[in-house]
Amino acid sequence: MARRPHASLEPSDVEASSAPLLHGRGADFSVALQALVTAMNSTAVRESILEQSDFPLPGDMPAFLLVNQLIYRTSARPTDMADAIGTGRSNVSKIVRRLEDAGLVGRMPDPDDGRQSRIALTAVGRDAARRILSVSSRAYEVIFDDWSDEDFDQLQALVVRMVANIDARLDHTIERAAGVRPPQPAAAF
Repeated sequence: MARRPHASLEPSDVEASSAPLLHGRGADFSVALQALVTAMNSTAVRESILEQSDFPLPGDMPAFLLVNQLIYRTSARPTDMADAIGTGRSNVSKIVRRLEDAGLVGRMPDPDDGRQSRIALTAVGRDAARRILSVSSRAYEVIFDDWSDEDFDQLQALVVRMVANIDARLDHTIERAAGVRPPQPAAAF
């Protein structure tokens, strides 16, 4: 089969394409949020936290991501972790075995379905989770060091409100993807 030629661009095409695609209400917010999520989920940031937290399985990013999910979920079915960490179900079984061998997670019967199991952090796993949270918390302390308590509280309230609204209006997509119910706003502004 013949290879299709690459599309060629003219300088005028590039100039036309440099106009922002996002504009109008919320464009700056959308760009900022996309940049934040992309940066915080980047391989470089994840590897840095993995290393700084002295994660017991050095370099094992899938295991690190699964432990991160258990920090928020407390326990989960192994099959529910596949989407959450971006891997296949069969690979989750291998990851769980590595975490079990390291003493970081254990299995228990699923109280909702006795045919399935749930995984949860062991005491050793909770210690690793605390180190991960400590590294992450230090980063947030630096970020918000010069923010007043009122500014931080307002940001937190608005983000919680936004996430709750997104989840409610998009058929609980955040809850399904994250495995936890988003916090609910304390009160309207």
